Amino acid sequence: MFYHQWESENLVYSEFKDDEVLLAKSLFDKNACCQNVDPTFQVWPESEYLALIQKSAVTKTAEDVEAFYLRKISTKSGEVIGYIQFEFNAPKHGTLWIPMLTISPEFQAKGYGAEIVESAIAQACRYMPIKEVGLNVYAENVRAFRFWHKQGFKEIRAFEPEMELGKEYHCLVLYRTTL
Repeated sequence: MFYHQWESENLVYSEFKDDEVLLAKSLFDKNACCQNVDPTFQVWPESEYLALIQKSAVTKTAEDVEAFYLRKISTKSGEVIGYIQFEFNAPKHGTLWIPMLTISPEFQAKGYGAEIVESAIAQACRYMPIKEVGLNVYAENVRAFRFWHKQGFKEIRAFEPEMELGKEYHCLVLYRTTL
């Protein structure tokens, strides 16, 4: 089982409880303004967040394929600022996939994002041997693309057009090594 809680310099990472569905949804919905550049940020029902919280709570091992974890991110003073999702051994063994990192807009561009990424990858590497880390980002979401590029995600493995919500988007699959 991946770490239930850990701390980085300024932040605390912990599990969501079943009664924190609305908190998880509100953190995600704060970035709804990005929907025009990233179709992921559409409105999702509460049941989607409950499913993620419950999926994260299922006991897994480091060898399980697509072992999913969701961690809430708070400041050390207790203010919840976002969450991160992990999938171990996805799409292959030794790879960490980051399906989602969401940070409340008022906490963006303050250095928290870089701290989150480095801490999350470091914890993942302590949990099991990770060779590389991958994620999707939409080319239209220039701010997110620049953020991930700055975090070392410079290898583009795929560039695929997608039709979502009646609009064409361009999904980039980015990777970086853990070294």
